[in-house]
Order: sequence, then C-alpha cells, then structure tokens
Amino acid sequence: MAADRDLCCCCIRLRLAVGVVSLVYLAITAATTYQKYKANNTADNTAKIVIYTSAALQTIIALLGLLAAITKAVRITKLFSVLWWSLTFVVLALSLGNIALVAKNDKDSILEECRKDLKPSNGVAVTDEEANSCYKTALIVSGVVLGVQFLIMCLIGWIVQRFLREVRQDAEIKAALKAVDEGHEEEAEGK
Repeated sequence: MAADRDLCCCCIRLRLAVGVVSLVYLAITAATTYQKYKANNTADNTAKIVIYTSAALQTIIALLGLLAAITKAVRITKLFSVLWWSLTFVVLALSLGNIALVAKNDKDSILEECRKDLKPSNGVAVTDEEANSCYKTALIVSGVVLGVQFLIMCLIGWIVQRFLREVRQDAEIKAALKAVDEGHEEEAEGK
C-alpha cells in the first residue's frame, strides 16, 4: 500500500525475501533431516524421535514464513517472527552446548583423528603439539561456523522484523481507509 517499501539487500521486497528465506529454510530442513536420519545407523528410537520432532518444528516455522509472505496477516507474521527468534536462540544455546561437550568429552577421539590426518610424508610421527594444534583449530573452526550461522539467523530475523513492521503499517492503513469509507457512507445516508 505505501509507496516507500522497505527492501532487503537494496533490491528485493521484504515479502519476497521472507518467502524465499522460508523456502530455502524448508529445503535445508529437509536436507539436514535426511542427513541426520542417514547418520543415525543405530536403532536408537530416542534419536529418531528428536530428529523427527526437530524437523516437524522447523517445517512448521518455514511454512508459517511462507504463509506470512502470502497472506501478509499480522498475527501469522508476528507468530513467525517470535518463532524465528526463539529458534535462533535455541540453536545458539544448543550449538554452544554441543561445542562444549565435544571439547570436553571427545577430545581424545578428535586428537586421534588429527594424528591420522596429519601423517607427515617423511614418516615421522605426529607430535602431541601438532595434534593439539589441530584440535584447537577444529574447535576454533566450529566456533567460527557457529558465529556465522548465528549472524545469518539474526539477519533473517531482522528482515522478518522489518516485514512485520510493513505488515502492521499496511493493516493500519487499511483500517484507516475502511473507517474513512464507512464515515463517508454514514454521511451519505444522513443526507
């Protein structure tokens, strides 16, 4: 309705951006769910329940994003926004916890993998210092990936917030125009 629409990345309307982000998130959810399912070679039912519950919740969030982009309904867009920000902070907390657990509980297996992967060409054994350096690098890379993921999710959350503001403004304009139209109709009936 308003002529001065907010744009995402300088050239994409927020409505389209929210729709595309939702579709991409839906595809990522499907791919990671499949990957987790394939990686879970055990008959661990608890892990399967967690995988499918997580996928269901992520799918609902993505579908709400699509629905918000299609309908521009304030309540749906607000719900999508709240769920997106909740997901962002849950993912951050779980990822930090995962890195901490891996750093604490899996250090020996990571060091062993580093020793296997760092076999020098001259046949000399890998030193403990080199293996520890590899371990620290793995933790740093994990932290950097987590940071980038968090920044991307915050950027998407910011886009969703801007879209929510646009949807609210449109709803207010529509309500004001309706009130004006109703006032003109009552005025016409009174004459």
